[in-house]
Amino acid sequence: PQAEAEALAAFGDGGLYMEKVIGKARHIEVQVLADGSDAIHCYERECSLQRRRQKVWEEAPSRALSDRLREDLCASAVALAKAVKYSGAGTVEYLYDDEADRFYFIEMNTRIQVEHPVTEAITGIDLVAEMLRIAGGEKLRFRQSDVSVKGHAIEVRLNAEDPAKEFAPFPGQVAELRIPGGPGVRFDSMLYQGYQVPPFYDSLLAKLIVHAETREAAIVRLIRALNELKIGGLKTTKPLFLALAADPAVRAGDVHTRWLEGWLIENAAALAG
Repeated sequence: PQAEAEALAAFGDGGLYMEKVIGKARHIEVQVLADGSDAIHCYERECSLQRRRQKVWEEAPSRALSDRLREDLCASAVALAKAVKYSGAGTVEYLYDDEADRFYFIEMNTRIQVEHPVTEAITGIDLVAEMLRIAGGEKLRFRQSDVSVKGHAIEVRLNAEDPAKEFAPFPGQVAELRIPGGPGVRFDSMLYQGYQVPPFYDSLLAKLIVHAETREAAIVRLIRALNELKIGGLKTTKPLFLALAADPAVRAGDVHTRWLEGWLIENAAALAG
């Protein structure tokens, strides 16, 4: 009655829209490429590790999906893209309830995503190049049978924030920069030694992407790359990812979209550094 009364007072209509409560939802999204008449998928990414509903750690493929569910999820995304005659690179986002083994549509992002490199890593497809080709009027160069998954990839977002102080912004000058390298390591960034990080914009400094044959091997590679990385003069979210990579729940993939918020409260001391 109270909710109905509030709706009536605010909108002149007491009707209510009820949504299913998903206690431990996973955020899973499907990458699509389409040219206005045909569409394919490049499999899924999982982005369940979030802080304040912002993704911090993304990976592909999701270890939560069975082969059957993966096929259904990706087919759903392709059907949506075809139905609206979509053209370009896009991401169809879902919530997945692993207790009920069902997925629910959230939205479609009609652009390239920050986390697109993990899909590029496991499929070998340059999504940005394909997006530009399609924008130039070309048709899809790939059939669905051309796309397969090779290994596992993880991306972490390195921000100029201090995890030990509730992620307070940390603008300043990059006094030292050592970029990790080696097989299966990619570092996307505009940083250079002496760069002044301004206080006015998004705090994202870089994306660290790793790729390996298995998820466990990718996590090991991530830890090595993070230990190699040096961004002197700034506080960054590097300690967060080192701590997460060592956490048993993360190693097991037993997370959901609200998991990180509770973990941060319990592990504040581990983030100092």
